[in-house]
Amino acid sequence: MNQIFIAAAYIRLSREDEESSSIENQKAFIQEFVKQNLDIRLMKEKVDDGFSGVNFQRPAFQEMLEEAKRGEINCIIVKDLSRFGRNYIEVGNYLERIFPLLGIRFIAITDQYDSENRSGRSDYFLLPVKNLINDSYSRDISIKVRSQLEAMRRRGEFTGAFAVYGYCKDPENKNQLVKDPYAATIVKKIFEWKLIGMNQQEISERLNQMKILSPLQYKKAMGLKFESGFCQGTQGKWTVTAVNRILKNEVYIGTMVQGRVTTPNYKVKVRTMIEEKDWIKVKNRHEPVVGEAVFRKVNKMLEKDTRTAPKEKKLYLFAGMLFCRDCRQSMVRKTTVYQERRYVYYVCSSYRGGNCKSNHKIREDVLEKTVLLVIRQWFLHTGKEKAVLEKRCLVMWLIDTIFICENNEIEILADFSDLYQSQDH
Repeated sequence: MNQIFIAAAYIRLSREDEESSSIENQKAFIQEFVKQNLDIRLMKEKVDDGFSGVNFQRPAFQEMLEEAKRGEINCIIVKDLSRFGRNYIEVGNYLERIFPLLGIRFIAITDQYDSENRSGRSDYFLLPVKNLINDSYSRDISIKVRSQLEAMRRRGEFTGAFAVYGYCKDPENKNQLVKDPYAATIVKKIFEWKLIGMNQQEISERLNQMKILSPLQYKKAMGLKFESGFCQGTQGKWTVTAVNRILKNEVYIGTMVQGRVTTPNYKVKVRTMIEEKDWIKVKNRHEPVVGEAVFRKVNKMLEKDTRTAPKEKKLYLFAGMLFCRDCRQSMVRKTTVYQERRYVYYVCSSYRGGNCKSNHKIREDVLEKTVLLVIRQWFLHTGKEKAVLEKRCLVMWLIDTIFICENNEIEILADFSDLYQSQDH
């Protein structure tokens, strides 16, 4: 009595395949073949829709492979070898080693290949040639797709699968970004909070307290099938990392930034970061969420040493901007209590080690009054005093550096022109 083979039909379709290779066409082709072969019982159909044939990490294929290992099937049927895979080495490994070891009969119908009825030496010669041709097809397609995407990015056309938080794809042009009114408002708030002195930890905590959906959860709530490695636990919450990514992303000033990651070739899908100097940036490609002046100042703040003090949530007013005029080292904040009164002052960080001749000690209240006096005099000279009074915290953050000299004298490095530019946005 002839052996009865318990078979699984394997069907695969990638995005680049033609209509003739559709899922239904493959199913019908395999079913018709089984009807003509009485020793085969078709028990399962495994479908990978939208997966490349270059690698074998496909859900339906891996499920079928596990069933073969458990002995639930002993025959695999595909319409042709290209449906099974387009990786010359991997296909050969499965056909010559893994399937024989598992006792699996493999049939590629249109290629007239049946591991149970191999015709002889011609099979050993033709099969590797066909696999190599299929592999070469994938390589050629990959090169063409990469070239096309590169050209689109150079033109500033969006090529990603999902728009960055704060934007969505234009319904009439998937390669153009338009503002998402709700998410863009949240992004703008994040920049405003940073400008008034909140650090990234406090911003993320406030967003979570307000029950604002994180970028990951927001995309899912909008019905997008988006996955990310940044989700922590079952609830994707706002984190310092998420806030930092928004504050540093030039897309929010209308610049399209793409080409930040790549893969070595069409077979290896491990993503590697590209140096920023090689990113593709095209300015004025979409409506900005924040002004360029605001973005530039926020990122200048991020470069400073603005760590939050222990048990504090907000940054101190002069965090990251005070330096000793003589040794150029940072000034450190100290607190002392005298006769039940609390005093705050700054001293040179290198004085104690003997690297600076003076501690350049200055009280915080004296420093604040002195700085505001200098700023007010500058604005009075330009007729802009009202702006100082309304934007006190913002002005303080627009200062780049304050040098502390002897006898409570200070030098201020600042560019207040950005204050007026930022008010225009």
